[in-house]
Amino acid sequence: MSRYIHIADAKGRDAEIIFSSKPKKATIKLVTEKGDEVQTLRVLKGAIKNSFEGMCKSIGEGEAIAQAMITSDPEIDLNLTGRFVNGSSRVYIDQDFKPVSRIMKKEIVHNSDGTVKEERIPKELLANILAEVPIKPGKLFPKKDMYNKLVFAKKYQLHHINGLTFDFLFEMAKDLHEKESIMMIGGGAKGNEPLVFQDGGKTYRAFLEGRVKDNSYVLLLHLSNLELKGIVQ
Repeated sequence: MSRYIHIADAKGRDAEIIFSSKPKKATIKLVTEKGDEVQTLRVLKGAIKNSFEGMCKSIGEGEAIAQAMITSDPEIDLNLTGRFVNGSSRVYIDQDFKPVSRIMKKEIVHNSDGTVKEERIPKELLANILAEVPIKPGKLFPKKDMYNKLVFAKKYQLHHINGLTFDFLFEMAKDLHEKESIMMIGGGAKGNEPLVFQDGGKTYRAFLEGRVKDNSYVLLLHLSNLELKGIVQ
């Protein structure tokens, strides 16, 4: 599915273009002994009362659970276990496994050593990829350096929608291809804000990579929310 993004180039020109992702095709297929392809289905493992936490609430811990599993198999519900699941909805529960209607979300920020730095109410960010102010170009980085510094979580391809946007994207791709670099881009008035692709979504640092061959181009948008760092001794 294609979506629109508002982006500017180094010359200050901007345009609304489309971007899309290509689903990866599986390179390995699972088959039966007869060579028939198999399919994946969602199967119900059990009710919450059959989980370890549920049995701790109703039976007790340690020896009590072990003895109950020997005598009555409380971890299995013969009426539910193994049934196919066609659809599901997320439900929040409390410590007693009862549904709750009101919750308060907390965002936990960790330090590099894993300790908790801060607990805060998550910010409800608004999408900025199709804002009035276009996404602006930023610094150039050598390709070989950035691939060893960042983890790219997602990748999209930018597409032209007419002749003018073809020239617009082709020049961007050609410039990056010749410089063997990728370019950081950002939103906001100063072009230094991470990209948010949907309201309430995650923030990503975005980088453009361009490749050209004859009169063809590929312009890729790499997204990262994780930086590689050395191990602290």
